[in-house]
Amino acid sequence: MSNLVTLDETIVVSRPLGEVFAYVSEFNRIDEWDPAVAKGTKTNGGKTGVGTQFRIDMKAGFSLDYTVREFEVDKRLLMDVDSNVFTAVEEITFCETPAGTSVRYLARFDFPKPLAVAHKIYPGLMNKVGKDTMEGLQRALNDNFAAPEASRALATADKLVLPGIWRFTKLGYKEAKKRWKPLSAYQRDRHAVITGATSGVGLAAAEQLAAMGASITLVARDKAKADATVRELIAATGNRQIKVEIADMSAMRDVHALADRLVKSGRPVDMLINNAGALFNPRQQTVEGFEKSFALLLLAPYILTEGLRPALAAADSPRVVNVLSGGMYSQKIRVDDLQSKRGRYSGATAYARAKRGLMILTEEWAQSWADDGIVVNAMHPGWADTPGVETALPAFYKLTRKFLRSPEEGADTAVWLATSTEAGAVTGKFWLDREQHPSHLSPLTVESSKDRQTLLQTLADLRTSTRPARKRGRPRKSA
Repeated sequence: MSNLVTLDETIVVSRPLGEVFAYVSEFNRIDEWDPAVAKGTKTNGGKTGVGTQFRIDMKAGFSLDYTVREFEVDKRLLMDVDSNVFTAVEEITFCETPAGTSVRYLARFDFPKPLAVAHKIYPGLMNKVGKDTMEGLQRALNDNFAAPEASRALATADKLVLPGIWRFTKLGYKEAKKRWKPLSAYQRDRHAVITGATSGVGLAAAEQLAAMGASITLVARDKAKADATVRELIAATGNRQIKVEIADMSAMRDVHALADRLVKSGRPVDMLINNAGALFNPRQQTVEGFEKSFALLLLAPYILTEGLRPALAAADSPRVVNVLSGGMYSQKIRVDDLQSKRGRYSGATAYARAKRGLMILTEEWAQSWADDGIVVNAMHPGWADTPGVETALPAFYKLTRKFLRSPEEGADTAVWLATSTEAGAVTGKFWLDREQHPSHLSPLTVESSKDRQTLLQTLADLRTSTRPARKRGRPRKSA
């Protein structure tokens, strides 16, 4: 009796051949479309090709080791599969059709004799596995998902604090992930600008976008560190479309120059992720005389984003993603004290107020830039295990370390907002784990219309006064 079992399934999708191959060939993303897979991991670095290896963890409790034996771009993948349950050879072929792209999956499994006998008795089981897998792939490639709507249950849990706060941990991430849809939108003709991109959430976002094939501009303060980051990203992803822009995001002179350089390059900015941040204790001032939290977390992203508006408007589906913090829930914007000059200084409070200001900008840009097609959203990475958290909040880090997310988990929603088709249909919202959350938990933190206008005018005035070509003496430090 033969121990071989063959599966042969074909689907046709209305997507260009190159896009389909690009998605499927990154086989570590199989968990998005195969319902039997818990997680896929690319176990060696570099560009996918002959010799690339993947570990596929199955929900049934065992793992499969894949090795790419043959790799023909836009044509064919041939992979050897090894596990303690079976061995196999899987072939995926791609063909352009009048309707789009045809994908054929052909697999030959070699089972131990008892499992082969079980297949003979229940032949429909393996056939169902093959059909479910290819139906999942077809669904992913059709990419026709509605954006998640605001959930009253989530909002209620958030407002009750304790039922909602666990969502900031890695447990919340894992629970939310069960509801996620595949992310197959093509990124290889898109350009992402990421601030604070050499560590933590920013670095994780850069790596995820680079793995998707996007061109990346890393904004960093330290050239040596930035160049090392580029080398690491190329080694990990094989993507060489990564460049560096050096700018100190707490120095408005640098921020203006950065925006000017990017616009002057003539290249559209498809994705802007405003991620650079730090928490300062005690109170510190920049060389230009601004309180550092205000400068880095609010004024800098305002100047950069406003400056990049022409480059964003020139893109096909431009996105701005502002990385915020759950700490903003505790604070109301203080337009009469944006630089925390009054009372006893608290770095955590200054940080939270600046993030509250960036949430206000998110809503304002979303509304005023809608006619340009620019989608603007904000996100919370949850409690992520990053160098910044460990340094700035040592007591919090020690208490919560076992429950902190990885930087990759923290970056996921920023990447999803910047890339997914469905996220492009919603603007001006606050997100955690690809789900909408309220921007306020208490009416006590809601700013007045007058406060909003004062904030916008103050930032606009500072944008003008800090531009080097127009500056007369030192930048104005009001507010």
